[in-house]
Amino acid sequence: MKLNRFWAVLAVVLLVGTSAFGQTTSALTGRVTMDGNPLPGVSVTVSSPQMQGTRTSVTDVNGNYNFTAIPPGQYTVRFEMESMQTVTRTSRVGLGQTGRADAEMRLTAVAEAITVTASAPAVLETQEIQTNVTEQLVEDLPIPRTFQSQANLAPNVTTNSPNGGQLVISGAPAHENLYMVNGAVINENLRSQIHNLFIEDAIQETTVLTGAISAEYGRFTGGVVNSITKSGGNEFSGSLRDSLTNDAWASKTPLPNAPDLLDKINAVYEGTLGGRIIRDRLWFFTAGRYTKADTQQFLFESPVPFTFGNKETRYEAKLTGQITPKHSLVVSYLNINNPQTNICFISCYEISNIDTSRELPNNFKTAHYSGIFTNNLLGEVNWSKKYFAFQDSGGNNHDFAHGTWAYDLNTGGFYGAPVFCGDCGSEQRNNKYWDAKLTYYLASKAVGTHNLNVGYQDWAEQRIANNYQSGSNFGMYTFGVQTPVAAPGDTFHPVITPGDFINWTPIFQLSNGSNFKTESLYANDKWDLNSRWSFNLGLRYDKNHGKDSAGVVRAKDSTIEPRMGATFDIFGNGRLRFNASYAKYAAKIAETVGGSASAAGNPAYFLYRYRGPAINAPGCTPGAALCGVDSPTAFQAVYDWFIGAGGTDGLSPVAGAIPGVGTRIDSSIKSPDVTEYTVGLGSQVGRGFVRLDLMSRKWGNFYATIQDMTTGQVTDQLGNVADIAEIVTTNNGLERTYRGGTIQASYPFSERLQIGGNYTYAKTRGNVTAETSGSGPVTETPYAYPEYKAFAQNNPVGYLPSDQRHKVRAWMTWGVPTPVGNFTFSALERFDSGTPYSAIIPLDTGELYNYIPAAAQNYYVGSPGTSVNYYVNGQRGNFRWDDINALDLSINYRLRLGRAELFVEPELINAFNQAAVTNGNTTVTQTGSFNPLAGDAPQYKFGSKFGQARSPSDYATMRTYRVSVGVRF
Repeated sequence: MKLNRFWAVLAVVLLVGTSAFGQTTSALTGRVTMDGNPLPGVSVTVSSPQMQGTRTSVTDVNGNYNFTAIPPGQYTVRFEMESMQTVTRTSRVGLGQTGRADAEMRLTAVAEAITVTASAPAVLETQEIQTNVTEQLVEDLPIPRTFQSQANLAPNVTTNSPNGGQLVISGAPAHENLYMVNGAVINENLRSQIHNLFIEDAIQETTVLTGAISAEYGRFTGGVVNSITKSGGNEFSGSLRDSLTNDAWASKTPLPNAPDLLDKINAVYEGTLGGRIIRDRLWFFTAGRYTKADTQQFLFESPVPFTFGNKETRYEAKLTGQITPKHSLVVSYLNINNPQTNICFISCYEISNIDTSRELPNNFKTAHYSGIFTNNLLGEVNWSKKYFAFQDSGGNNHDFAHGTWAYDLNTGGFYGAPVFCGDCGSEQRNNKYWDAKLTYYLASKAVGTHNLNVGYQDWAEQRIANNYQSGSNFGMYTFGVQTPVAAPGDTFHPVITPGDFINWTPIFQLSNGSNFKTESLYANDKWDLNSRWSFNLGLRYDKNHGKDSAGVVRAKDSTIEPRMGATFDIFGNGRLRFNASYAKYAAKIAETVGGSASAAGNPAYFLYRYRGPAINAPGCTPGAALCGVDSPTAFQAVYDWFIGAGGTDGLSPVAGAIPGVGTRIDSSIKSPDVTEYTVGLGSQVGRGFVRLDLMSRKWGNFYATIQDMTTGQVTDQLGNVADIAEIVTTNNGLERTYRGGTIQASYPFSERLQIGGNYTYAKTRGNVTAETSGSGPVTETPYAYPEYKAFAQNNPVGYLPSDQRHKVRAWMTWGVPTPVGNFTFSALERFDSGTPYSAIIPLDTGELYNYIPAAAQNYYVGSPGTSVNYYVNGQRGNFRWDDINALDLSINYRLRLGRAELFVEPELINAFNQAAVTNGNTTVTQTGSFNPLAGDAPQYKFGSKFGQARSPSDYATMRTYRVSVGVRF
C-alpha cells in the first residue's frame, strides 16, 4: 500500500468514529440535572468491589460525565455539590457495555438526604443488539455453565452449524464469529471452533453482541462473544465444586433396540481462590479444573456404543494491580492439558476408524494496561498470545490395508483406518494479538458531548502442519450404500464396487508455517447531542497480509467498514428509545483458503477409478471370494488390483491437483463481508425492560473456485496434466442473507422473583453454505467444471442448514429463604423450531461425462471429483427435522455457615422427556440413468430410513439429571 494512501485513511479514521469500549473493560455514563436543566460542576465518584480504589469526575457544561476503562461489575455512584443534597445511585455495568446512572439534584433543605435508586438497563443504552449473561444468572438457571451455553441464551444465536454444532450468530457461517476470554481470541484457527480456555466457576460474565457492533471489534461477519474471568478483590473468596453427570441418568431415545446407557459417574472438580496481596493495589485470582470423563458415543447409523475418554486439566492465574492510582495492569495465564481416547473424526462405521488416542495442549497469556493521562485523556493497551497443537492425531499404520480410510458418498460415513496420520508430526495453530487505544472526552454547549476513541490493532495467526490425510497416504470414495454394524462384536463388511475411487494424497513439500495478519485502525465517536439525540459514528480500516506455508504472499487487500447508528429518546426521559444502525463487517482471511495454493504441507490428490472386482456386493454368495470380508481384506484386494493395473506410475488419474501447481491464487483474495441494517425500539418498564430489534444482512465476497476452459492446464512434476483451479472471491451467482426479528425482556418483580427471556424469528437463505461437516471455510464450486453443473438443481437458493425459524428462551427464578437454608427455584423453557435438510442425489461424474459438450470432453483431463449434487425438485432445505420443546428445572440450595456457604444444585433437563430427531438419514440414491443437463426427470429413490434417526446421537437431549455440590466462602 502506498504511504500517502495509508495516511489518507488514517486521517479519515481520526475524524470519524462508533462508540467502542474495552474488550476487557466497560464504561459508565450519565447526566445530572436540576429542575430539568443540565448541571455542570457536580463531583461524581464511582466505587465497586471489582475496582481498586475509587474514581472521580466532574460533570461538563452539558451536565454529562463519563468513566471509561472500568472493570465490569456493580457500581455505587455518588453525586456531590456544595449546597446540594448528595445523591447515590447504583448501576450494574456489563462487560463491554455502557451503564448509565442519572441524577436530579436539589438544594439542601434541613438536613442532607441520600437517595438510592437503580439505573436503567444497559441494554437500552446502545444501538448494539447485545445480551449480558451474569455469573448469578448462570448459577441459577439449569444450563451448562460453559461459554457456549451462555452465548446460546442470547437471541440471534443458534447451534445449527453444519460444522459440528458450532454457534451460528445472526446467520453467519460458524467460522466467522469472534470469541474472546480476558481479551484473548480463543477461536481455533481453521474451523474457528471455541476452545474451552476457561474454568466455569472463574467466569465473571459474558456479553454476546449480535448486531450493530462497535468498530473496536473486527475480523468477523457473525457476532462477538466476550467473557472475562474474576480478578480477586480486597476480601478473600473462593469455591470448591464437584459437578456430577452419568449417561445412565438420561432416558433412552425412542430408537428401536437402543442400547443400555453407560453407567458411570463422571466428576468435574473445580476450585477458585482470590483476594488481596496489597489492599486496593494488588489482587490475585487462581482457578483449577480437573475431569476424567467417559462419554458413550455410537457408531454411525448404529446402536453399537463406544466410549470416548477425555482427561483434562485446566488452571488459571491472574494478577490485577495499580502501578499508581492512575495506571493499572492486569495479566493472566490459562493452560489446558487434554489427552483423549477413542476419537471419531466425523461419522465412524466401525471401531477401526476411531483414533485410539491424541493430546491437545492449549494455553494463552494476556496483559491489559490502562492509564489516565489527563482528566480528559485515557489510554489502553491489550496483548495476548495463544498456543494450540494436535499431537498423535490419526492412524499409525502405513500399509494400504490397515492405514487407509474410505468415505461413503451416499451416507456420509467413514470406515477403515482413522482419518489423518498420528505419527507424522504434530500440528500447531497459534495466534498473537495486541492493540492500543486512546479515549478523549470533549464537551461543549454548541455540539454536545463527545467520547472519542482511536485505536490500532495487530492480529496474526500462524499454522505449521503437514496435513497427511491418512497413515497410508490413500483414501477411498465409494458409492455402495453401507450396512451399519448391528450389534457389538459384529464385523463391518464394506461395499466396494467398480467405479468407486481411490484417492492418493502425497505431500511433496513440507511446511514452513503460514502467517496471516490483519492490521486495523478504528475510531469512534459516541456523540450525545442533547437529551433526545445521540449518535455512534464510526469507521474501521482492516489491512490483510497473508503468507502461506511456503512463504508466498497470498492475501494483500484492505477494506473500510463504516459503523453508524442513531438513538432518539422519544420522551427525553430514557423510558422509550428508537434506534437505527448501518454497519459493515469483514472477516479475516481464512488460512485454509489463502493457503490452499501452497505446496508446502498440503496434500496433492489424485483420483483413480477402481475397476477391479466387486467386494461384498449385495446378493453375493456367502463364502465366495470377496464376499463377507472385513475392511483390511477388502482394501488389500483393492490395492492388489491397483498395483496390478500400474499403480500411481501406470494408471492415469481421472482428476487431481498438486498444490502450488494445479491451484492458483493470481490476485489477492479479499475478506468475506456482510452489510447490515437494524432498527429497534426499547422501553424501560418499571425496573425491567423490553426491547425489539429488526435486522437485515447480506453477505458478499464469497470464496470460490473457478476451474473451466479459460483457466488453463499445467503439467506437474509427475508428468500428469491438470486443469488449473483458480481461487477467487466473488459475488457472481452466489447468495447468503439473514432476516431476523428479536424481542428481549426482563422484569424483577422483587429481589426474589425475576423473569426474563427472548424470542427470535429468522430466515437464513441462499446457496452458500461456506462450511461442511468436519471442515472450516470452504470455497464454493459452481464454477469448477461448470459444464457438469449446468442445471438449475445443482446449487439452488433455499434454506441453509443453519436456518431456524423460531427460537425461545424464557426463564424464571424464585428465591425462598427458610430457617434451614435458602432455596432458588428456576425454570427454563427452550423452543427451537426444526432445522432444514435437503434431498440430494450424488450424481456420478463418470456418467455425467457422457452428457457434457464435446468441447469440454476433449479439453478437460479431470472432473469435479467423485460426484455432483442434484437437489431433488430443485429445492434446498425443503425438509425439516423435529422441533425441540423442552422445560428444564433446577433447585439450588444454599446454607450459610459463618463465612462459608454450602450449596447443592440438582438440575432436571427436558423434564417431560420430549423426543426430537435433530439429525438423521438423508440418503438418496440414483436408480437409473438420466441427463440433468437436458432437463430429464431424475431417476432416484429415497433410502428406506430417509428422515429417520440413525443412532441415539441423532436425538436432542432426552430427560436427564445432573448435580453440583460444593462450598463457597
